[in-house]
Amino acid sequence: MEEGKMREKNFVTTDNIFADLGLDDSDEMVTRSDLMSEVVSIIRKSGLTQKEVAEILGISAPKVSALMTGKINDFSNDTLVYYLTLLGCNVEIRVLPQRRKVGND
Repeated sequence: MEEGKMREKNFVTTDNIFADLGLDDSDEMVTRSDLMSEVVSIIRKSGLTQKEVAEILGISAPKVSALMTGKINDFSNDTLVYYLTLLGCNVEIRVLPQRRKVGND
């Protein structure tokens, strides 16, 4: 291969970036990512300061900073759902049948 040229790599991806990265808890990570995204979106739209958010959520300002910068491993799904309720959301959990995977006959 000529120097300076990169080999082109093609990857088949799924809707789950965490699975694509080979993480064992990929489904949980997608859920946590979605929940965190909602919390951050609500906080940004609120116009509240980090100090005000910290008071509402009952956490420290550095913890709010970790939340706002996407430190996903610092928060559990349960904690994020709790934050959503403190921010005025009604959280609904639905159980749906799993989609049939191709090739599982």
